[in-house]
Amino acid sequence: MAEDAVRDLNDRRRQQRARRFDAASPEKLEEFYGPIRELGLEPNVAELDTYGYTVIPPEKVAPPEFVERVRDTVLRVIEDRTGVKHSLDRNGDPGKYKGQPQLPSQFLLYYLLFADPIFEEWLENPTLQALVTYMMRDQAQLSSLTSFVKWKGDGYGPTLGLHSDSPASPEGSLPTTHDAVCNGTLVLTSYTKDDGAIAMVPGSHRLFRQPMPGDGVDRAVAVEAQVGSLIFWHGNTWHGAFAKKTDGLRLNLTSYFCNRAMKTQERYQHAVPPEMLARHGARFARLLGADDAYGWDENGPDFVGAVRYKQRTADAAP
Repeated sequence: MAEDAVRDLNDRRRQQRARRFDAASPEKLEEFYGPIRELGLEPNVAELDTYGYTVIPPEKVAPPEFVERVRDTVLRVIEDRTGVKHSLDRNGDPGKYKGQPQLPSQFLLYYLLFADPIFEEWLENPTLQALVTYMMRDQAQLSSLTSFVKWKGDGYGPTLGLHSDSPASPEGSLPTTHDAVCNGTLVLTSYTKDDGAIAMVPGSHRLFRQPMPGDGVDRAVAVEAQVGSLIFWHGNTWHGAFAKKTDGLRLNLTSYFCNRAMKTQERYQHAVPPEMLARHGARFARLLGADDAYGWDENGPDFVGAVRYKQRTADAAP
């Protein structure tokens, strides 16, 4: 009986999500899905909806030269923050860097948006934008831009560190809509199981709950991908990582997005310099919350940013 009740609840949730999508105007539907069709991402969207994740091949993401520039920039930031010069064929060393959380064979580079203009370029990537817009129905804001620096070691152990990125209730329930959270990883070094690939539990995004300890490990699969691929997943999908068994670094650039109604992991709204906004269009400003007047101090709300964003949107309209 309990299983029947859960199944009925999940069916109702799926019907609710379908109604929300169908209720959009034809113009909005085209805005959400048009870029997917133009970029030939329909099979990836089908995988995303069915399995909770997909891998977009390098030729549909970015030129190899751009990916190489991103990788070189991440290596430079690693050296700046750790004080240690790193090489792809050698294991890592956190050195003086105190970024948390750390594992014996991994550390994270946080807050990369302001580290180099190339990360601004990445946020403008058409494939990334198309998938984020489709998933988040144009309600996305950048929550964090991070690189996971990983090398040979046990990693997260037998549980694989499986978790969901979506915010959970105290009981572990997850949002029933698909516009709360999504995530994308630009692969900067080859992803194989032995190289510590990300682990995904197919279909887990439809369970609408966080995994219990050890839950889903037997169903987790290694998401193997070439350099330059984009691994994109639903916020509810259970994921973690396999231990890296080979020497050398596993690098990525992870772009985490959340709904505009949610708090971001990293601070962007009031930290983005005007010159950065001037380099980009209205969509970029919206993605960083520059049009959001909330979060004021004793002086009350400042609507200048919001007005500026709306004016730029109007000026850009055909």
